Amino acid sequence: MRIGKFIKLIMLQFLTNRINKMKIGARTAISYIVVMLAVLAFTTVSILLLQDGKNIDLKIERSISPAISAIKEYQFLIEETGRLCADLSIQQNDAKKTQLKKIHESLYNQQKVTLMGLCEGPELADAKKRIIRADKMFELTLKLEKEFLSILGSDQAYLDAGKMEQAQKLKDSIAQEIGKLRLVLGETSLQAISLFNEFHAKKNANYKNLSYLMVMMIAVIMLLAAVAMFITKITIIKPIKELSAILDEVGEGKIIHFQTNTSREDEIGDMHNSVQKVVKGFKNKEQVANAIGKGDYAIKVPLLSRGDRLGKALSIMRDNLKLSKEIETKNVKSLEAKIITLIKKNKELDQFAYITNHDLKSPLRVINKITERIEEDMGEEHSPESKKHFQMLGEKAHRMEANLNLVLQYSKAGKTTENQEKILSKNIVYEVLETCKLSRKMSILVDDSLPYVTANKDDLYKVFNIFISNAINHNLAAEPVVNISYNENSDKITFCIADNGSGISEEFQTIERRDEAEYIGTGLAIGKKIIEEYGGKVWVKSEQNKGAKFYFEWPL
Repeated sequence: MRIGKFIKLIMLQFLTNRINKMKIGARTAISYIVVMLAVLAFTTVSILLLQDGKNIDLKIERSISPAISAIKEYQFLIEETGRLCADLSIQQNDAKKTQLKKIHESLYNQQKVTLMGLCEGPELADAKKRIIRADKMFELTLKLEKEFLSILGSDQAYLDAGKMEQAQKLKDSIAQEIGKLRLVLGETSLQAISLFNEFHAKKNANYKNLSYLMVMMIAVIMLLAAVAMFITKITIIKPIKELSAILDEVGEGKIIHFQTNTSREDEIGDMHNSVQKVVKGFKNKEQVANAIGKGDYAIKVPLLSRGDRLGKALSIMRDNLKLSKEIETKNVKSLEAKIITLIKKNKELDQFAYITNHDLKSPLRVINKITERIEEDMGEEHSPESKKHFQMLGEKAHRMEANLNLVLQYSKAGKTTENQEKILSKNIVYEVLETCKLSRKMSILVDDSLPYVTANKDDLYKVFNIFISNAINHNLAAEPVVNISYNENSDKITFCIADNGSGISEEFQTIERRDEAEYIGTGLAIGKKIIEEYGGKVWVKSEQNKGAKFYFEWPL
């Protein structure tokens, strides 16, 4: 057993070495030719078997089957003459006499000629001899039948006892002769049927052999395919997998040491040598890339050849990094200076807004106090119209002061986005509602599943306070309703504050007159600014007398 395995290993090694010295293209062509020759041989034999079966079918269809039918019809005509004579020996019948004469004069000869023509082939030579013999035997029967017809040619013959006795004897002789003919024709029919069965058996044998041949062809092709796959696996797939594993490691950034000792002279050997060059080149370029990464922009990049694109790309990258480093240094210095300037400007703007707010409020307070003193000094002397004007002047002063406060808030809005935490928005909504003045008719609907958001708590409170207060304070419907809901997708949460009031325009302007509503558009602008600082957006959908829906996004 060990010797056998040893011999197999030697043969396998010898075969592998021989194949390794052959180019893959030549090896593939030889395998293809072997398979094609095998398929061609099997196909040729199959076609011959099919053609033979087809010829047998044609012989059966065109000669044997028609001959069997013609023998039966030939035998039927002979037996029919006997039956007609038997009937006429009993009773006069002109129609039967006419039928018997027609058989004698034409039908028999026509059928005999047809039958002889069908038996021309060599396989039906014996049957033809028997038909000739039967024809000679029928000649005697034919004479007897014609004599029988001449005796009973008239109706008076049936009244003549002597003629009837002669006719009866002739009928018996005819029946005796037809019996002999029946035996001969029966043997002929059996011989034709036997020949028919023989041809069928031969045809079936051909088809059976064809089936065996097809199975054998499939087995041989599968065997050749298995051998080809085995050889391909050993000589091509296995070495390619080894090279693929090495290239995978190179692709993963593992620069390995690869030294090939293959003696193959085919494309696989060329691939080994190419991979060795690639690994060596990557090893060198790894060292260069590490040096460039550490800031050594003066290092020289080795090129494997004039067409070494990777080496050229590494050289360009080194030069670009050097240039980028120089530009970055300049940009950083310029950016630092601009940041310092911007911080200074922002502080100045904040200071300006605060000072402007303070300076404008003081005259307003003075105007308000002077207005009150003038109104007190005049007492009852001024008219109702003057009182109305003084009251309007005070309201406008208060409105101006409130606007200044909102302008200051607007300048500070969104500047606390860095102090963020995870907050349950539902809690913020309820905190806002606790500070709102709600009428008994007012209905507030809050989605109980309002989600967590990441935000500065003061900013989130201001946003909800602005939009909820706006929806409550400007809802003059008979049965006011405010609905607070949300919708969430993969990257944002969209809140909606809807009311059934008189509605507003998309520019945050009330449809009502400003003098008839306690509303300041700057409030909504503050909310819009805070939301946009967080990367969201605000929009409104509204129709006059159909309410308004404020939407704002809060990014996740």
